[in-house]
Amino acid sequence: MNKSFKVLMATGVLICGTMGLIFTQSQSSAASSRKTSALQSGSNTSLSTRRVVLAPAHKLHMVVTAYDQNQKISRQTYSYRLFRNGKVAKTGWVSNGHTTRVIKAKPGNYSLRVYRQQKQVSFSGGLSTSNQPHFV
Repeated sequence: MNKSFKVLMATGVLICGTMGLIFTQSQSSAASSRKTSALQSGSNTSLSTRRVVLAPAHKLHMVVTAYDQNQKISRQTYSYRLFRNGKVAKTGWVSNGHTTRVIKAKPGNYSLRVYRQQKQVSFSGGLSTSNQPHFV
C-alpha cells in the first residue's frame, strides 16, 4: 500500500476516536450540570424532578402549579420535599394551587418531589438554577 494512504487512514482513525471520546464526555457533563428540570411522571402519589446543580452564585427557583381534572388551578393542598444531595433539605405545604419560590440554598445537587392528596390532581413546573426559569 501507498505510504500516503496509510497516513491518511491512521489520521482518520485518530480523528474518529477523538470525536468519540469528546462526544461521550459531553453527554455525562451535560447531565451533571443540568440547570432546569421539570416534574416527571411518577407514582400515583408523587412526582419528582431530576437533579439540578446549584452553583455558589445562583439561587434555586421552584415553580409548581396543581391542576384539577378540568385543568383549572386546583385549590387542594399538596406537599413537597426539596432534596439536597439525596437528603431532605426542606419540606412544605401549598394550599392555593400555585407556588413560585426563590430559595437561598447552599451549592449542591437538588431535586424536588411533590405529593398529591388526590389522584385527580396533576402538576406542572419544577426546579431551576437559571436566573430566568422558564416554567409555565
